[in-house]
Amino acid sequence: MKNEVFAHCRRERLFSAGDRVICAVSGGADSMAMLWCLHSFREELRVSVCAAHFNHGLRGAEADADEAFVRGFCEAHGIAFLSGGADVAAFARENGMTLEEAAREKRYEFLRSLPGDKIATAHTADDNAETVLLHMLRGSGLRGLCGIPPRRERIVRPLLAVSRGEVLQFLNEENVPWREDRTNAEDDCLRNRLRHRVMPLLYEEAPSLRRNLLRQCELLRGEDALLDKLALELLEPEDGGFRIAPLLSADDALQKRALRLILREKLPQNAAQSHVSALQTLLRSDVPSAQVALPNGLTARRRYDALLLTEDGEAQTFPETALSVPGVTRVPQLRIRVTCTVAEKFQNQGNTAFQFAVKYDMIATDALKLRPRRAGDRVKTDGGCTKTLKKLLIEKRIPRDRRELLPVLTDGERVLAVLGLGVSADCRAEDGQRALVITTETED
Repeated sequence: MKNEVFAHCRRERLFSAGDRVICAVSGGADSMAMLWCLHSFREELRVSVCAAHFNHGLRGAEADADEAFVRGFCEAHGIAFLSGGADVAAFARENGMTLEEAAREKRYEFLRSLPGDKIATAHTADDNAETVLLHMLRGSGLRGLCGIPPRRERIVRPLLAVSRGEVLQFLNEENVPWREDRTNAEDDCLRNRLRHRVMPLLYEEAPSLRRNLLRQCELLRGEDALLDKLALELLEPEDGGFRIAPLLSADDALQKRALRLILREKLPQNAAQSHVSALQTLLRSDVPSAQVALPNGLTARRRYDALLLTEDGEAQTFPETALSVPGVTRVPQLRIRVTCTVAEKFQNQGNTAFQFAVKYDMIATDALKLRPRRAGDRVKTDGGCTKTLKKLLIEKRIPRDRRELLPVLTDGERVLAVLGLGVSADCRAEDGQRALVITTETED
């Protein structure tokens, strides 16, 4: 087995010279075999190896004994040892997760917090076969059928090319002890039932199933990566999101994949086909500001020709803010600063949406404020007519979710200007007039 593991590590380029490798070690057969194998090959691989054990707090004294066992083994063989733990049951209750989901999340959170270049986990060819079958039973798409990858970011799987039987034979030959987790013998979860009842029948019919699935997964991962590349070409940035037109023109399969890529960043574990379908409905909606709720406090919304995801924590409004005249006023919720300066004889260099001048003598400077829009707000257009601000925002195609974030400049009830749109025509300063110049800048 050692030669197969070494060849797999080289073939998949799991390690680089000088890597600090953190081995996730539960004390079970697979993880003890991985630790001993990498420790034995540390000089050939030119890496340093340490063991990291996470106590899930689920099995009381038995779990404590597992930790003591791994610690003792490492001390006896001069292997650095790190440990951590959490109340996984409480975490699962608080977050509405299964114990298996919660244990995995807290374990990887601990492992990723450790100072190392690679995190080695002891998944075997059996684990890969079981994973593929689980995904088939759940109706997975192509990505699920790709199985367990040899590497993903910092995480590597040195044992992926060997079977559980080879692991046990290796441990016996090397006289390496391990501990049995009694929960592995129970049939209270689907994976265990597959492992105990289904997989032995499949291996009896197809003894080379493990290796066949490894080859299949390798092929499918290549095709999956190619499809991701094609789907990425559909994601053209637009207004903080992505242009809708390329997505609508795409083949349905590529469109779904592109939407899943959008979701994957925000919902790495929770993205489901139902969420992709919800986004497809949003793409085809005739409502320019349509939106749908997603898990984890996310909202998918249209901004006319753009599709984007926003989080509940993003600013939806801002407080009414008095402006210093003259002076600089900051509005942290909008990440802007507004500078007011007085020009005795204004020289018009062209008003813009973010720099404009209002007639100084017709405004009450001590009442000058920025506030969110209100029902009934009206402005005068260059054509001489008065429009409601609501109608003007619709004509300007300002997305609904941004309308409450447009600062309205007032000196009481009268709207003087809208930052980002411009000044009301009846307030605009002309050349030679005394003027108040308003400049808006963004802050990091």
